[in-house]
Amino acid sequence: MLRFNIIICVWLTAQPLATAGLKLADVFTNHAVIQAGKPVTVWGTSDAGKKVTVRLAEVSQAVTTDTAGNWRAIFKPVKASYRAFALTVATESVTITRENLVAGEVWIATGQSNMKWMLKDSTGGKEELKSCADPHLRLLLHEGTLHPDSKKYSRDFLTQLNCENYYRCGGWQTCTENSAAHFSAVAYFFGKMLREKLDVPVGIIALPVGGSPIEAHLPEDAFTSDQKLKPLLREWWKNPDYPQWCRQRAALNISHWLADPEQGKDPPHPFAPTFLWQAGIDPLLQYPVKGIIWYQGESNATLDRGPGKATPKEVNHRKLVALVNAYRRHWKDETLPFYHVQLPGLNRPWALFREMQHDVTKDLKNVGMAVTIDLGHPSNVHPPDKKPVGDRLARLALHQTYGKPIACRGPEPDNHVIHQGAVTITFIHAVGLATSDGKSPRAFELAGADDIFHPAKATISEDKVVISSAKVGRPTAIRYAWANNPDSNLINAAGLPAAPFRLKF
Repeated sequence: MLRFNIIICVWLTAQPLATAGLKLADVFTNHAVIQAGKPVTVWGTSDAGKKVTVRLAEVSQAVTTDTAGNWRAIFKPVKASYRAFALTVATESVTITRENLVAGEVWIATGQSNMKWMLKDSTGGKEELKSCADPHLRLLLHEGTLHPDSKKYSRDFLTQLNCENYYRCGGWQTCTENSAAHFSAVAYFFGKMLREKLDVPVGIIALPVGGSPIEAHLPEDAFTSDQKLKPLLREWWKNPDYPQWCRQRAALNISHWLADPEQGKDPPHPFAPTFLWQAGIDPLLQYPVKGIIWYQGESNATLDRGPGKATPKEVNHRKLVALVNAYRRHWKDETLPFYHVQLPGLNRPWALFREMQHDVTKDLKNVGMAVTIDLGHPSNVHPPDKKPVGDRLARLALHQTYGKPIACRGPEPDNHVIHQGAVTITFIHAVGLATSDGKSPRAFELAGADDIFHPAKATISEDKVVISSAKVGRPTAIRYAWANNPDSNLINAAGLPAAPFRLKF
């Protein structure tokens, strides 16, 4: 039997006036997963001054709504368990009951289209669906009502669109062939591996939106507190500092609205700054979660803008750091885990963006990066093999968050020695250092004083790689997999690839 110690609290923050009748926060549906080990908040609305009785498993308490009609009850942490329980909230005239709740591990999965990519469309997805059923892997999918494809939406539709009604959500579902088919493949494989290794219920809340820039996922205070980012809030749909593709696609989607705009209102669109945070994250902030997995960047990975201006690498670094800090600030957890996906290979100039992603991983604590340079495609921005992506994110969580003895990083350069024109690099996370195809390491380049890089030969010796080039007698710099879609092959015994890097001597 679950035992809950009780803290009684009434939510006193100002909120819009509640409509008559009892309401429970939308995240509480049948089959919900409650985060184990953290206080459990249950909240909703009713008439002002109304007594509400909240019963979670075997424990109940009474709270009273504030003047705006909001109520909130907080229960102390519970342990993970497969034993199902119910949640009931009631006034003297209305009762709401949710069944088959469990306590376990809850993760947010968000980003843009590669996180949204459905299991049924991924490599091996149809076969996976045949055996995916698991009553203790539970999925909460948020679907946007405006998909940013090549479509002009009607003005009537757009005038009704806002952050409160953007997402459609069918509630928590146990993992079955039907519920998993349209769910994020990356998030599914992440959750599946956690289930296998932790042996507790796992819940994944998915909120990705195709094409969305990081700006849409940031809260307003991330902009207002940073003078470099604050200007992005102004007329974003025609701001030259906003991601160009996002502006162009949004302009097409909202063209009827722009032809006859509603005075005093910015155009409604999921690419707008703060829109997706307000639509998806704000309603969840009282719901405890274990961490975040993030796959986004294609819409922000732009080229250097030239001398005298902050490069996109620097600006994007600020944005990604701001996102991590925003999750931690708003969930009031300075160590909230954040695991993200480095962009894979593609015939686009993404090398600087990948380096930025790696820099943020090193700059912030409790952040991890799944390297996917080996999983890309030269012309397909949606490489379909999502299982390795989800597995690599899960390895990070299992090792860094749950303390499991599992490899979670590929080889990383530690130090180097230059001798007779050859550079010897010692790698960490390099047990079983090898290549994915059994051939010599590829994608290494050396440069001399002229800063011109030349392809280099490389050989492996235990945890070291020796690199040389007949065209570079005195190396001053080295780089690995520094290309749009590099042909790289350095891995460790766990099959985890080395991330692209460059070093100046």
